[in-house]
Amino acid sequence: MKVLTRITALLVLAVLVFLVLELPVFWQPFYPVKYEEFIARQARANNLDPALVAAVIKVESNFRHDAVSRADARGLMQIRPDTAREVARELGHVIDEDVFEELLFDPEYNITLGTRYLAKMLQEFGGNEAMALAAYNAGPARLRSWLEKGIWDGTWKNRTQIPYPETRNYLRKVELARERYARLYNFK
Repeated sequence: MKVLTRITALLVLAVLVFLVLELPVFWQPFYPVKYEEFIARQARANNLDPALVAAVIKVESNFRHDAVSRADARGLMQIRPDTAREVARELGHVIDEDVFEELLFDPEYNITLGTRYLAKMLQEFGGNEAMALAAYNAGPARLRSWLEKGIWDGTWKNRTQIPYPETRNYLRKVELARERYARLYNFK
């Protein structure tokens, strides 16, 4: 009888834990979102899924607007200054070199440039999100090299073929974060 009671108690506990883990309030502290309205607006403007944009920001900077990488990528979406200049020029922005690199720490400006660049990578790689994200992370020239040499076929399924562990992990992390953001938030 005691064994049956313990088993029942464990099953009830397991169900309760499962239910708690499915509650958004449990996961939201681990997957915060800042600038939600602006992310949604820029995602729409660039035909991107807002959950994807939030996931890229989460993985790139964990929503730290002042983040700087070893490669000098800056801000929420971790845009390198040269890439940012290229995107800004494409958008018709006037670039004041005295302040441009500091502007990359402005959340709205960074999201504007980052979403445009991500959309450009998607367009350049035929709408293939795995390739676009790999290009966003490792650079489009590196991605093209992997594809041309047959190192990676550009699919989610075979992303373990990517020679850079950082980029392999990046794709996995973005995919997981995107799923969470899609479930936890209703981007308008």
